[in-house]
Amino acid sequence: MKNLALVLAVLFVLAIPVFAVEAVSVGYTVADAKVRPGSQTNIQLTVSNPGTTSTPSYITLFMSPGPYLTVDPSTLSIASLGLGSSQLTNLKVSVDRNAISTTSYITVKATYVVDGTSRDTSVTIPIKIRRDPVLQIENVTYSRQPEPGISTMMSFYITNTGVGPATDLRVSLNQSSAISVTGSSGDLYVAQLDPSGKTFVEFPITISPTADAGLVNLPVALSYYDESKSDQTTVTKYVGIAVGGKTDFIATVDSVKDFYFGQHGTASISIANAGNSPAEFLTVKASSPYGSKEVYVGKLDSDDTQTIDVPQYLSGAFGPYNMTLELDWKDNFGNEYADVQEVELTPESAPIQIGIGTIVVLLVLAGIAWWYRKRIIAAVKGLKK
Repeated sequence: MKNLALVLAVLFVLAIPVFAVEAVSVGYTVADAKVRPGSQTNIQLTVSNPGTTSTPSYITLFMSPGPYLTVDPSTLSIASLGLGSSQLTNLKVSVDRNAISTTSYITVKATYVVDGTSRDTSVTIPIKIRRDPVLQIENVTYSRQPEPGISTMMSFYITNTGVGPATDLRVSLNQSSAISVTGSSGDLYVAQLDPSGKTFVEFPITISPTADAGLVNLPVALSYYDESKSDQTTVTKYVGIAVGGKTDFIATVDSVKDFYFGQHGTASISIANAGNSPAEFLTVKASSPYGSKEVYVGKLDSDDTQTIDVPQYLSGAFGPYNMTLELDWKDNFGNEYADVQEVELTPESAPIQIGIGTIVVLLVLAGIAWWYRKRIIAAVKGLKK
C-alpha cells in the first residue's frame, strides 16, 4: 500500500502543468491620447526580458497597422536580451487625412528563440482617431447698445473651423451680477454643427442698473460630442460686452475774484460729471469776449468735479455776458465726443477805495473848516455888540 501511495504521489506531481515565464515582454506608451486625421503620433516600445533563467535571441518585431494608419518602421530586429534587460525603440504612426473618428490599432508581434524553441508574443496598441470640431464665436451684435439698466437682444454665430462635426451642442451663458438672461435658462441646443458650418443663436440679456461702464467678459460654455459620440468636450469662450454709459456735464460759476468793471478778474468755473460713465482725456476750452483759456483735465470720473480758473480783462465790460465752454473727451472704448456749455458772468462796479493819505488830508481839511467856521462865528458876534 505504501508503494502504491508513493507512485500515485509521483504521478500527481508530474500531472501539474509547468507555466514558463515569458522570455520577451512588449510594453508601450502612446504620445497622444488622440490624433487628428492627417497628423502623426509616436509610440515608445519597451522590449524587455522579465525572465530569470533564459536569454532570448533572434528577436524580431512585426508592426501591423489597422485602418487609416501607417507605421514606421514596420519591422525591428534585436539580437538578444539578457536577464532583466530591456531596449527602447520609437515608432512613428501617421493617420490618413480621410480617416473618420474611430479607434484603430497597431499590433506588435514579437518572435524569438529561447532554449532552442521558437516562441512569439503580441500586444495590441489602440490609437484614438478623432475628427475634432473647433468652435468659435463670431459677429456679436445687440438690438440696443448695452448700458446699465437696459435689456437688449444679444446675437452671434457659432462657427466650426475644425475637421469633424459637433453633435448635441449646448450653448450656455454664465449669468452674473452684472448680466442676466431675461426670461430664459441661458441654454440653447443645436443638434449638429458640421465642419465649415455656422449656426445663429440669440439671447435676451439685461444689464444690471449697478453695472459699471466698461468691458464685461461674459463666459459662454460650449458643450458637445464629437463624431464618435463617445467623447464629450466643454470649452468656454468669452464674449466681451462693451457696457456703455453717459457723461452728463454740468458747468456752473464756482466763484469770482476782483470781478469789477475795468479791472482784471478771475472766474472759477466748476465742471461736474453727473453721468454714469467717466470722461477720458477731457479738454476744456473756455472763451468769452474778455479772455480765453484751454485746460487739459484728463480723466473726470462719474460724480467728480473739476474747477478751472479763467482770467478775464473787464476793461470793456458793461454788463452780464456769457462764457462758452467747449468740452472734448473720449469714453472707455476710445469713442470721441464733444459738448458745449455756457455760464453767465456779471461784473460789478468797483467799490470806492480811500487810502490813509486821503483820510489824513480830509481830516486836515475838516480841521481847517472847523477853525474858519469858529472864526466867522466869533466875528459875527463881535459885530452885533
